[in-house]
Amino acid sequence: MELTLGGLADLLGGEVRGDPARVVRRVCTLEEAGEEDLSFLTRIGYLGDAARSQAGALLVAPAAAEKLDHDLLIVPDPHRALGQVLELFAPVAEVEPGVHPSAVVALSAVVSPSATIGPLCVVGERAEIGSGTVLGPHVVVGNDCLVGADCLFHAQVTLYAGTQVGARCILHSGVVVGADGFGFATSGGEHHKLQHLGRAVIEDDVEIGANSAVDRGLLGDTRIGAGSKIDDLVMVAHNVQLGRGCLLVAQAGIAGSARLGDGVTVAGQSGIIGHVEIGDGVVVATKSAVLGSVASGRKVAGIPATDHAQWRRQQALVRRLGKMRSRLLELERTVGGRQSEEEE
Repeated sequence: MELTLGGLADLLGGEVRGDPARVVRRVCTLEEAGEEDLSFLTRIGYLGDAARSQAGALLVAPAAAEKLDHDLLIVPDPHRALGQVLELFAPVAEVEPGVHPSAVVALSAVVSPSATIGPLCVVGERAEIGSGTVLGPHVVVGNDCLVGADCLFHAQVTLYAGTQVGARCILHSGVVVGADGFGFATSGGEHHKLQHLGRAVIEDDVEIGANSAVDRGLLGDTRIGAGSKIDDLVMVAHNVQLGRGCLLVAQAGIAGSARLGDGVTVAGQSGIIGHVEIGDGVVVATKSAVLGSVASGRKVAGIPATDHAQWRRQQALVRRLGKMRSRLLELERTVGGRQSEEEE
C-alpha cells in the first residue's frame, strides 16, 4: 500500500512538518525503518532511538517535534494514531458469505445470509449467528448460543451451549467460552462435581486472545463487560463479573465470583482471589496476588498485593538488607555485644 505523508495527515487530523508528498509504503520500528517507511515515537524514553532512526518520517506528539530533524507527522496522541495507521496497512481477508459444504449447521439454527461459516464448523441447535459474522475453520458454536453481528472467530474457537457473544467481538484461536467452572464439593475424601447451570456472556466489542478461557456461571452468569480486552492465556473463572473497558494481560487469572469494576487493568501473571470487589480504575501490577478487595482508583503490587508506592519502598528496603546486616554485625563487634560474623 502506498500513501503520502500529507494524505495520512488528512486522515488523522494531524500536521506535517517536512515534505507532505513523501511516499509512505510501510510502517516499521525505529530500528528497521528505511527511507520510504513511517516509524513512530509513542514514549519519550525512546527519543534517542528516534533521532538515530533511518525512517523517512516519524509519527510523533507535539512535545517531541522540536527535538527531531525528520519529516514528521504530528498528532495529539501518537499511540492512538498508530492504531489508525496500522488499520490502513492491514491486509483485508477476502471472505465469501455462506456456509462451507463441510460445515454442520443444525436445522433449527438461524444463520444470517451475510455470515460466513467456514470449513468443518459446527453450529448447534437453536444457535443464532448475526450478520457479517465470520467463523473460521473448526469453530464450534453450541446449542442455544447467540452470536452478534460482525464478529470474527478464528480457527478452533469453542462456545459451549448457552453462551452469548455480543456484536463486533474478536475471539482468537483456541478460545473456549462457557466451559464448566472448577466447582466441586469434597466429602469423605472424594470430590463431587457441581453441575454448572449458568451462562457465559460476552458483551459488545470484546477481544479475547488465543487459548484463553471464560467459564460459565454455576447458577448465574459470568460476564465480560463491553469493550474489555483479554490477552492470550488468561483464565476467567465461574461467576466473575468484569466491568466495561477492562484489560487482562497474559497469564492473568481471576478466581470465581470476583467482581471487577470498569477500566480495571490486571497485568501479566497476576491473580485475583475469588469473592472480592475490585473498584473502578484499579491497576494490578505484574506478578501480583490480590487477596482482598481493592477500592477504586488504587494501584497495587506484590504478594500479597499492597499499595504500589508502599510495595516499592519495601522492595528498596529488601535490596539494602545485605548491607544493613553487615553494618549491624560490625556495630556488634565494635561494642562487643556479640561474636563476630566469622566466629558465628
